[in-house]
Amino acid sequence: MRSKTLPIFRPRFELLPVELVVLIFKYLSPSDRRSACYVCSRWYEASKYCRFAEQMVLHLIGVEFDDFKPPVKNLILADRTYPLIKLSRVKLNVCSKFWVNYGPFVREITFEKCMIWRERVISLFKHMPNLRVARFVECDLLRDDLFRTWKFFDNGLYTVDFPGVESLSLARNNFSQLQFESMVEMMPNLTRVDFSHCFRQVEASRKLFLLGCIQKFIVRRQYDLRAVNIGGIPVDDIFLRELADANGLLLDELCLMYLEKMPARAPAIVDLFRRQTNLRHLDVTGSTGITDFCVDVIVKHIPGLRVLNATGCWGMSDYGIKQIFRLQQLETLTLSNCIRMSKHGIIDGAAFSNRKILRELHLELLDTLDEECVVKIGANFPNLTVLNIGGSSTCITDWSAQYIFCNLLNLEHLNVERSTKLTDAGFTGIDLPEKTFSIWDVEETFAIDRLKKLRVLKVSGCYKITDFALRYAFRFTELKELSLSRCHQISEAGIERLVASCPALEYLDLGECPNINDYCVKLIAIALKRIGTLKLANCPLLTETCLDYLAKYCTTLKYLYVRGCFKLPPDIMDRLSTISSLRQVYKS
Repeated sequence: MRSKTLPIFRPRFELLPVELVVLIFKYLSPSDRRSACYVCSRWYEASKYCRFAEQMVLHLIGVEFDDFKPPVKNLILADRTYPLIKLSRVKLNVCSKFWVNYGPFVREITFEKCMIWRERVISLFKHMPNLRVARFVECDLLRDDLFRTWKFFDNGLYTVDFPGVESLSLARNNFSQLQFESMVEMMPNLTRVDFSHCFRQVEASRKLFLLGCIQKFIVRRQYDLRAVNIGGIPVDDIFLRELADANGLLLDELCLMYLEKMPARAPAIVDLFRRQTNLRHLDVTGSTGITDFCVDVIVKHIPGLRVLNATGCWGMSDYGIKQIFRLQQLETLTLSNCIRMSKHGIIDGAAFSNRKILRELHLELLDTLDEECVVKIGANFPNLTVLNIGGSSTCITDWSAQYIFCNLLNLEHLNVERSTKLTDAGFTGIDLPEKTFSIWDVEETFAIDRLKKLRVLKVSGCYKITDFALRYAFRFTELKELSLSRCHQISEAGIERLVASCPALEYLDLGECPNINDYCVKLIAIALKRIGTLKLANCPLLTETCLDYLAKYCTTLKYLYVRGCFKLPPDIMDRLSTISSLRQVYKS
C-alpha cells in the first residue's frame, strides 16, 4: 500500500500582528533586532518602532561632513531621525542640510577628537532646540580644536545660550578660565556636568587655578546640579571644603579622586559625605585618602546608595569592606585593586548584605582572594548578572568555578581572565578529581554552558584551556563577546566547534594564539555572520589568504586587529575594500 506523504507545516511567524512582534522585540538587544528585521517586511516594520530607533546611535568616524559626499549624502536621503549622534574625528567645515532637516530631533550629541570651530558649534546647536546632552571629549588633541581658538566675545556670541541643555561633558580637555566660563554660561540650566580627567600635562599652579574655577561654578549652581564628575583630577580637603559647606548641593551622583591624607580635625571629605544623603551613585576611583572612617560615614549617612566604585582605594581594610555590605540597596559594587582587602572582607560582609539586591560585583586584580571566597560569592549572591574576577589568579580554580556555574545562573557578564589554575575540567565538569557535589552514590558536576544568559565571556590568559573545552562546554547561542587571547592551546578543531555553537558572536579576540591559521579565519568568516570586531594580533601563521576569506564572507566587519602578523601584506585596507562596513585596520 502506498503511504501518503503528510504535508509539512512550518510556523508562519511573519503573520504575527505587528504589536506582538514589537512586544517580543523589546526583549532583544539592538544588534539582535537589527538582524531580525531582515526576516520579513513585518519584522522590518516592527524594528522601526520609535522606541527602538531612539536607542540607535549614529556614529561617524573619520569622515568629512559634506552634503555631497557619503555617508552624509546618504543620510540626508534617509527616511528616519537620529536622536543620538556621535562624531569621532569628523571635520565640520561646511554648512550641511543634515542639521536643518534632522537637528530638531537630536537629543544627544558627542564630539570626540573633532576639528571644529566656534561658528560651527553655535550654528549646529541653533538647529537643535530639543538638545539635552552635549559632550566635547578630548577635543584638545588637535591644534585648531574647539577650545584653543574660541573667542566668545567676537560678534556678540557671548549672549548666545541654549537653555534646553541639561548635561555637559568637557572630559579630557585642557581649557582656560574664559573658555570654561563662557561654555557653562551658554547653558544656564545644567543639572549634570562632567569635567573628568581634564588638565593633563598642565603645570600644578595652573591646574589649581582652573580647579578653583570649577569649584566656584559648582557652588554657584549648587541648587540646580544633581550630578558632578571630577574623577581623574586629584582634589584636596581645601577644594572639598567649599562643596561641603554648600547647603544647597544635594547630588544624586558624585565622582571624585581624593588623594590627600585626611586631616585630623574637621575633614571636608567626611563633612561632604555627611551632607550628601541623596547620593545614589558614588565613584571614588583611585582615592587613596578614603579610609575605613569614611566608609562608616557613607554607610551611616547615605543608606540609599546603589552604585559604589572604590577601585584602587588602598586606604580601606577588611573592616571597611565589611561595612560596605551593610548598604541594603547596593546594586553595583566595585572593589578592584583594593590591595589591603583579603577574603575575610567579602566573606564576613556577605553575612550582612541584602543578598537578592546585588547585581554587579567587580573584584579585579585581587590576588588576596581564594577559592573559599568565590564559593561564598556563588552561595550568597544568586542574582548577580556581572562578575568580574579578572587578574585574580589565585581564587578561580576548577573547584571554585564549579560553584559559579552551579549557582549564578543569571550571569550575563563573566570575567575570569588570567585564571592560570583553570583547566578544561573546570569548564566542562568532566574528569574532575573531586566532584562538586557528592551525596551517597549521586555525584554531580557543572559545565559553563549552564549559564544560558551569558552575553560577555572573558577567559584571556587561561592558558590551560584547550580545544576540548571549546568542543564540549562553549555552547552559547546568544553570546556576543568572547575573549580567548593568550590561550595557546586553541587550534582548528576548537574554532570549528566554537563558531557552530556560538553563532551570535560580534566580538572575538584570538590575539597571541599561535595555532590560529588561515583556515580558522575562514571558519570565522563563514559562520559568524554578525562579527564586527576580530582581534588576531600576533598570530604568526596568518597569511594573505585569510584576507581573501574576510573580503569574501565578512560583510559586517568593522574593526580588524592584525598587529604582529608579519606574513600579511602592507595593503590590507585595499585587499578588504569590498567590506563596506570596515572602519579601521590595526596593523604593525
